[in-house]
Amino acid sequence: MTNAAFGKKTLAIAVMASLCAALIAVPAYGFYHVHDDGVSDGSQGLGAYEVFMVVDETAVGGDVHSDLMFVPAGSTADVVLDEGIISSESQAGLDAIHNYDVQSVAEYLAANGYNYTVAVYPTGEVQAYKDAEGAYAATSQNVSEAYTAASKGDGSTVVDRYDNVVITVTQ
Repeated sequence: MTNAAFGKKTLAIAVMASLCAALIAVPAYGFYHVHDDGVSDGSQGLGAYEVFMVVDETAVGGDVHSDLMFVPAGSTADVVLDEGIISSESQAGLDAIHNYDVQSVAEYLAANGYNYTVAVYPTGEVQAYKDAEGAYAATSQNVSEAYTAASKGDGSTVVDRYDNVVITVTQ
């Protein structure tokens, strides 16, 4: 029976090692499938950072769009405008499945004539908004209040891994 226990332990270690290796490799391999060679060369071999993009259109009666995305290491927050995409949401049913129309965030904002500001918030600096009962809330009505910590900078700020890039439509 000792051989069976040893075999199960070895199998468990092998599975965990494979899982850890896969989690480490995904950002590195994902970067090369998302970006072309010019962008890859521009990162000088540093790879990609994961950043969280939020587009807040509540000031113009719109929604809040969010996305986790890869950007080249050493990029400024303005890169999110070109690398981030917003897909067409005007269809329903099978039309929505077969419609592959997408725009970059910059194209989307320009097409709608929106003015906007870009702010970068570092990881862990986002303060949660509490409602009257003291419960944490995250709705489109309080998305601006959710970022009460001082921002790290504007669109010219170099982003770090896991930064939050908030694009607020002001028109």
